[in-house]
Amino acid sequence: MSSLADAFPDGYWTRLPGPDNESLTLIDHINEAQPLTLHPSADVRDHGHITSMVQSPDGRMLATFSSLGTVRVWDCETWTQIQLLKDEEEKNIDEFYCGRFTENMDRIVVGGKLKDPLKWSEEDNDNHILPCPLKIFDVMTGKVTERLSGHEEEILCIKDVEFKGEQYFITTSQDGYIIKWKMGSDWSGLQEYTRMEDGETCMAFNVTFLPQCGNKYFLAACDGGVNLFDFELNQKLHTFPQLYSCYCDCVKIVEALDFPPPPRSWNEVLNGDGNKEMFAYAVTRGVEEVEVEGGVAGVNTVPNTVRLHKIVYPTTKDDEFRLEEVKRYQHAEYLSNSWLTKISSNGRYILAPTYDGAVVVFNMASGAVTAVLRDHDGMEVRDVVLGWRSKWIATCSDGESLYLSFGVFGV
Repeated sequence: MSSLADAFPDGYWTRLPGPDNESLTLIDHINEAQPLTLHPSADVRDHGHITSMVQSPDGRMLATFSSLGTVRVWDCETWTQIQLLKDEEEKNIDEFYCGRFTENMDRIVVGGKLKDPLKWSEEDNDNHILPCPLKIFDVMTGKVTERLSGHEEEILCIKDVEFKGEQYFITTSQDGYIIKWKMGSDWSGLQEYTRMEDGETCMAFNVTFLPQCGNKYFLAACDGGVNLFDFELNQKLHTFPQLYSCYCDCVKIVEALDFPPPPRSWNEVLNGDGNKEMFAYAVTRGVEEVEVEGGVAGVNTVPNTVRLHKIVYPTTKDDEFRLEEVKRYQHAEYLSNSWLTKISSNGRYILAPTYDGAVVVFNMASGAVTAVLRDHDGMEVRDVVLGWRSKWIATCSDGESLYLSFGVFGV
């Protein structure tokens, strides 16, 4: 791992708040003394549910993904719409759940669910699900330039990653598969795609790559726990099972500013006094089993938890990765039993959406709830994004609107 990290530095720490990237301007504090206020003039909405969001690599744009098969691109300064993307040639029903800008920001790759308008599935109580392609849009023209086939059910997560100088997308799906798509040098032109060897996963929700390993290893939220994969060998190495009794739908490597920092290079570990270990922090979010009354699933009234873990790297060939729980976050108002919900962190707080329209803000160090954001009128909140070019937080829900809060300081 150390040789890969030296040969192919992934620049991971430059994308997180902390000592290696002081230029980031994420909201630092969220509490009673430093409250957030709702942006008065931003009107960010779609005609269907906004299921998720993503910032552009330069932080100047925000893309929102809709259950009606639309992508809207917004200017993060004026909050005006820049572009509307929709596959006008698609004859079936599109629902978009996730997406990603390419590094040069001229394309957006999008995934979700594709449904047959002429067939109904009694089992799903929805239109029949077709094989779900990745769609790559040209941001300027709004046209689909490529459709990548490989997943049988809805795509839940898309990440872009560079490994040994080559460009890849990696996707997860409700079909249980994790696929890596090798692309051309300009992030277009599929060269090949490969499924990760697993054979057990029922649902694969999202992935997060480990720093200081040249992007060779990643964690995936799968079923009730987290799996560790070797990206190069396409193999699952280890399972950390039963973190949650139903499923784990979010895992993220995060900075933890108020905890002991991990080493920033392998030299600190290999050339030290033998007491240091390479590690990173990760947070997970999951769903517990819901009580069923009369054959109908009800809403779980037992608060859920978010967990902070330390993933410890092996330093010898005989060692294995270890996942150690550091802290749990729980509150009476954190009821999170919603399908496909994403949490976020700025290194000091965890922002955890709920099914009833709130976002619970946990202080990572103390575990205390420092704020509860309530702007979605009882609708399930799906995603939270922290702006880093200017200080804002965006939340989206099963309603049609996206809500933006800004930090207010010195009041």
